[in-house]
Amino acid sequence: MRRILFYPLLCSLLISPAWADIYKYVDENGNVTFTNTPVKGAVRIMSEPAPRRAESSGGGSNNANQPRANKVNVPSPANFPRVDAATQKSRDTNRRQILNDELTSEQNALAMARKALQEAESTKSADEKANPKLYLDRIGRLRETIVMHEKNTAALQAEISRMR
Repeated sequence: MRRILFYPLLCSLLISPAWADIYKYVDENGNVTFTNTPVKGAVRIMSEPAPRRAESSGGGSNNANQPRANKVNVPSPANFPRVDAATQKSRDTNRRQILNDELTSEQNALAMARKALQEAESTKSADEKANPKLYLDRIGRLRETIVMHEKNTAALQAEISRMR
């Protein structure tokens, strides 16, 4: 009897522990699901411990609860490639021009997509009159294209606004 209990206990001690965030989700039918991936409406019931960071030995306490900055200023290696200010300014100017060209292209594509939607809403083919689902599918695809171009335009405008 002792052997039967000894081997499973020994095996469980030899297995290395695995850590992951565990979430508990209860659906509308009352079914409880435990998962390691976040689900909308789920509650985290167990969290993976944060890895320990090596603290510098330069005076001060080694309290792990003290906030740390995410960025660490470490000098670049001596052989790290550097560019002069004029070269960097030229690169920035080129980047701005490329972004502006892309923005113009997206704005033109957005205008064309809006025009295509407007035309599609006013006309129906014979097949679409017989099967309205075809018409709705075509209009839906055109609207999705408009949304995509609007998102691209907004992203490009945000990127340009972040430039110096």
